[in-house]
Amino acid sequence: MNQTRQTLIARIQDLNDDHAWEEFTSQYQRYIHAVILKLKTPTADADDLVQRVLLILWKKLPEFEYRPGECKFRSWMNNITRKEVQFYFRTRMRYDRKLNKAHETSAVLEESQTLPDIEAISEREWKLHISNLAWENIQDSFTGKALECFELYKQGVDFDDIAQRLEITKKSAQVLKNRVVDKLCLEIRNLDEQLG
Repeated sequence: MNQTRQTLIARIQDLNDDHAWEEFTSQYQRYIHAVILKLKTPTADADDLVQRVLLILWKKLPEFEYRPGECKFRSWMNNITRKEVQFYFRTRMRYDRKLNKAHETSAVLEESQTLPDIEAISEREWKLHISNLAWENIQDSFTGKALECFELYKQGVDFDDIAQRLEITKKSAQVLKNRVVDKLCLEIRNLDEQLG
């Protein structure tokens, strides 16, 4: 069972709870990685940036004060991620300038340019991240035709074809799909409240 976000953060703030830190990284590392890539960071540098962001989070978490309704934990985490990506691009620009001295190419990000809208990117990636976590959590709850029905539905197959392929009625196909969707939506809402 997942710990609530507040409990997990409180455990991490202790800095001596290695298990809490492992749980934290398993919950957020893929999300941070996806956001960093969407901010147009080269793939070769993304893993290093993720580790730097995680290190900063680990150092700053003892200072984080959870205030429901004022600031989402995710917003605080995204702000740290954005600052680290900006620092990466500024450092990279200085390095590129030294290499190119008098001639900067248009491919190098100028300091005056802004990163893509981190709020929109982080929101899209968050929804995808939470959906994937939710699916991982619930998929073992279903077997056989319910999973097959849901997979076919996700692929855009209509219920008449699903019913024929699975040798069930159209109504049964709809009921099976709805059971999976309802449980998935509930798990997404729960995870979003716990982790977001």
